[in-house]
Amino acid sequence: MPEGEIYIERRRHKRVEKRLKAYYRLISRNELDNDEELKKFKVESIDISTGGIQLICEENIETDNIIRIDIEIPIEKTFIETFAEVRWCRFDDKLKKYKIGLHFLVIKEDHINLINRLIKG
Repeated sequence: MPEGEIYIERRRHKRVEKRLKAYYRLISRNELDNDEELKKFKVESIDISTGGIQLICEENIETDNIIRIDIEIPIEKTFIETFAEVRWCRFDDKLKKYKIGLHFLVIKEDHINLINRLIKG
């Protein structure tokens, strides 16, 4: 950050570093017309909040894409299943993978409560 600039946190939701397994697939515009099973990709999270999640991924996913994501919550032996929008995607030279920021589009109240329990530890 250049000298003299002030960093202002823009996030509205508290975020916690959490390594969680997840599976995603891109939602195509004509998905309803397609009978074949769409490929799911296995990924891992970096952090999560009630507003979104950051993933480590092999693929470069363009912003504004909509994905279906299933996030494994091993302590509860359940999954958070929801839809999210890709807000940003950057290649990480250290990891040699992409980091992807997702914003949850819809999320159930019980999933919000589950994420809040993860945040509180």
